[in-house]
Amino acid sequence: MLAPLLLGLAGSMHCVGMCGPLMLALPLDAAGKRQVWRQMLLYHSGRILTYVLLGVFFGLAGKGLALAGLQKALSISAGVLLILMAFAAWRFERLVTALPGFSGFTQRIQNGMGRLMRRHSGGGVFYFGLLNGLLPCGMVYAALAAAIATTGGAAGGLFMALFGVGTLPLLLTMSVLGRSLPLAVRRIRVLQPVLITIAGLVLLQRGLHLDLSLFEAAVPKAGMECH
Repeated sequence: MLAPLLLGLAGSMHCVGMCGPLMLALPLDAAGKRQVWRQMLLYHSGRILTYVLLGVFFGLAGKGLALAGLQKALSISAGVLLILMAFAAWRFERLVTALPGFSGFTQRIQNGMGRLMRRHSGGGVFYFGLLNGLLPCGMVYAALAAAIATTGGAAGGLFMALFGVGTLPLLLTMSVLGRSLPLAVRRIRVLQPVLITIAGLVLLQRGLHLDLSLFEAAVPKAGMECH
């Protein structure tokens, strides 16, 4: 599945700018590189698990809409939404965070993360990742909009799992290079809208896919003829 991986890579560019300082402040045990890597993997496992659970929920919601005969419309709508968000994801994020009660929910998540920041155990890092997956993020919302078009709980969960995997290369690189990476990412963030647009086009193609069997039957097939 190309679309979720592209969205994940684009999302990681967004995350480095928005969540980079938060990741660099993770309460990691500096006893050794192996231990730090283990804790980083625990953190990202928690974050991706949250994405998967959200994907299952939204995929099941999409299944209900698909049963109503809206499967193609879902894919087309998700594709159009991604293309629109390619250059204005932050505006969509503002609209979502302006919903009633959302600020209070976000504050509770942040308070929980603040308490976990004072813990230095692997379990604390895992739960920190779980909560981080619930923080407002336009790229996660874009991926969830696409996950609805999968029209299934398992498919939605897989979509979001691949989205999370797509975020890993850049975020793990940032963990290694530290604060020197964000400056480099600013130069390649121009690729973010391009990747989101490609993912949107993939969903559009899926929704607009035409049955060409009648056309192929009407066109004579080229072949060798013996006289």
